[in-house]
Amino acid sequence: MSGITTAEVSRISVAGTLKELSPTLELAARLSAIHIIDYDGGELGIGTPDDAADDISHRLAAMRSCISHLNSSAADEVIENRRMRDSLENSLPELVDTAIDDIKRLDEVTTQLEQLEERSDGLKLLSPLGLDLELLSGFKSLSINIGTTPILGQCLDALNEHSEELLVFSSHGKGKRGVLAVYCENSSAEAVERLLTQHEFESMIPPDGEGSPAMMLQDIDSEIGGLKSEAENLQSSLETWNDANGGLLVGGIEVLERDFEIQTAPVRVAVSEHAFIMEGWVLSEQAEETVAALSKVATFAESTPFEMPRGRGHHFTDEEVELPPIAFQNFNAARPFELLTDAVGRPKYGRIDPTTFMFITYPIFFGLMLGDIAYGIAIVAIAWWLSKKFARNELVIQASGLLFYIGFSTIVFGYIFGEFAGFEYLPHGECDIEGIVGVAQCKAAHGHYHWEAAAHAPGWVTWMTALYPNGGEIQWMWEGMFGLNLAYPFHRVSTHINDLIVLSLYLGILHLALGMILGFREVNREHGFVAALFEKGSWLLVLGGGFFFVYSFIVSPKHSDADYLALLDMFATVGLIVLGIGIFMVVIMLWKYEGIPLPIAIGLGPLESLQILSNTISYVRIFAVGIVGVKIAETGNDMLYAPLGHTLADLSHAGAMDLILIPVLLIGWLGVQVFALILGMFSPNVQAARLHFVEWMGKFYETGGIPFVPFGKKLVNVEAE
Repeated sequence: MSGITTAEVSRISVAGTLKELSPTLELAARLSAIHIIDYDGGELGIGTPDDAADDISHRLAAMRSCISHLNSSAADEVIENRRMRDSLENSLPELVDTAIDDIKRLDEVTTQLEQLEERSDGLKLLSPLGLDLELLSGFKSLSINIGTTPILGQCLDALNEHSEELLVFSSHGKGKRGVLAVYCENSSAEAVERLLTQHEFESMIPPDGEGSPAMMLQDIDSEIGGLKSEAENLQSSLETWNDANGGLLVGGIEVLERDFEIQTAPVRVAVSEHAFIMEGWVLSEQAEETVAALSKVATFAESTPFEMPRGRGHHFTDEEVELPPIAFQNFNAARPFELLTDAVGRPKYGRIDPTTFMFITYPIFFGLMLGDIAYGIAIVAIAWWLSKKFARNELVIQASGLLFYIGFSTIVFGYIFGEFAGFEYLPHGECDIEGIVGVAQCKAAHGHYHWEAAAHAPGWVTWMTALYPNGGEIQWMWEGMFGLNLAYPFHRVSTHINDLIVLSLYLGILHLALGMILGFREVNREHGFVAALFEKGSWLLVLGGGFFFVYSFIVSPKHSDADYLALLDMFATVGLIVLGIGIFMVVIMLWKYEGIPLPIAIGLGPLESLQILSNTISYVRIFAVGIVGVKIAETGNDMLYAPLGHTLADLSHAGAMDLILIPVLLIGWLGVQVFALILGMFSPNVQAARLHFVEWMGKFYETGGIPFVPFGKKLVNVEAE
């Protein structure tokens, strides 16, 4: 089946007696092929969960609590289903209870330690006062202020001026932070508090108890030591438990979650006193097999292919239709790009799925922006590591696949650009006839081509010139139509910088045209050819006519050939006519199909048409992001690697400062490379995503589909039943 649109689905209905409900749901879960439509009530009632659901729920709560503390990982190997079931029925519940008891005790010990350490800190602070704890509170006729100040000496001097009215105890360390206990009569309490506040006094509440803080500290330290020893033993015991049983815990939760889904599924089904009816969706290619299997356990099972109603008029008169959930049907290589489609939202049923197109265009855009062999190799390495580290995580596997594609594209374009870690390592050539770039073109003009080796690239990079014909001393040029020039190698930051700008714009025009053609197909399919002609064909005419007119306007002053000027004049005339027709059709589209009053549509049409220019210019970011990335790495190479390489090349004449700077320059250069790599992974991704999500998909894509989620949790860490 085609991957251009979403998968075709069929409506499935299953009915039978209530006794058949449980086996039907169990089989449906094993098939994992039906997207159940939840029954929301009506003439019939809804089912009730199986009796086992409560027990499973309690067991899941305990096991999830356990795994949240232990951070258990899946077993290295997939667990046999029989072994997992046996463990769930026998040893695992008791093991989980043991672990939870240890976890609870560890939490208690941790809380006690925190309380004791807080009490110890208070006692250590009060110990220098030499006062027993019972003397720090409980006086009716006296007010006591206990606390600390960062300017103990100044505070004591101020208190000494009122020494006849006060009794002051303090720690040592005049002028530094210290602790104070100030006793005064109740009548003087307010004045004393005001004086202390002026000296940054922070009051504290003394710990409860009696006796000397120093003696109490000894007891507390002993108790803390015992609790820490117990905590270490508990933690070690839990780590041992996790090593031995963590994989079973992860697998057990997975199996019980699946069981819980099955046991609670009756609440999604319509039931009467004696029968049930289950409605859902199934992939059309699996419908026959699914119906045949369910017919063995249920009285009735039938599927009907879903057909989109056609000829429903225009957008603002669409009737409400219950659309099926959306399942992708892309070929395996394109599936990583389903992440991008899901990031925007799935398309409505029967509409175009952009995943396959992005499989082609997204890596191209990314590679054009980053285009560096070193960074491409790093991205591919990250993708490989993720695929091995999280081999059973479907989402991470998709992400690693996406990284692999963009990393490989980065390597390919890095080879074409001749760039490695920001170094341009290929020789640069120049024809002695001004304005000629290619070697073949220079020879045809009877000129001579002169080569210069890469000036700043080190030897561990320039060896890659051996990967090119003639040691990299080549310059193949293809001079295409409308000023499009392609070259091998393509020196994007020097010789071919203008060609990259032109290439970016032309890629944008083709990309937008593709989006409009896809949009034409969608509107034609749902609303007819005339609607498609005005709603999407109008924009194609604006894009095409605008391109020919603008191209002739820009290029004409640069040419003197009469024949070519005549051709440009024809381009300008035809382009202007086509542009005018396109704008006229946009006005009609706004009036007839968007419901905008004609006078407003006449004024709005030309303004709306200008958005095509904005959309096209937006693709210049392919050029801009790439150049900025190169310049960041290049700056690091010039400022940090160049002096480092100069020092290493002549260590015998290096001074002491030069030797000291070697690790500094090396770390700095590696830091710039890491920064350039991180920036290179994020910025081109953001810009490529924007070009696809905003500029391109806006021409044809309509979200609103819900994902096709088959009933029956997929087991990843345990063998399927």
